[in-house]
Amino acid sequence: CRSPFSNGIGSMRFYSEEVTHIPDIKDPELYSVLKDLLAENWSDLSDAVVSDAKRALSKSTEDSTGKEAVTNVFRAAQAVEEFGGILVTLKMEIDDSIGLSGEVF
Repeated sequence: CRSPFSNGIGSMRFYSEEVTHIPDIKDPELYSVLKDLLAENWSDLSDAVVSDAKRALSKSTEDSTGKEAVTNVFRAAQAVEEFGGILVTLKMEIDDSIGLSGEVF
């Protein structure tokens, strides 16, 4: 019995070439903000990217698909930044509680 996910020796596995992971965003400002968000380090979002995203999302546009995609990416980026900050704070508290304050004796 062979797994349906396995390939036999010498067999080919075909992938769809028409699949896209980024939705077709027609609004150029939303597309620019999406590219900026995807290129940004999410552990420390720059103020410029955050303000550009908020400005682009606050304007009215007919591109509802693009606006939804940018909204989802922006929310994810903010959540990652906040969660990273929580992890750093938690690590510092644990280090302090066990005596690892970074001081060399």
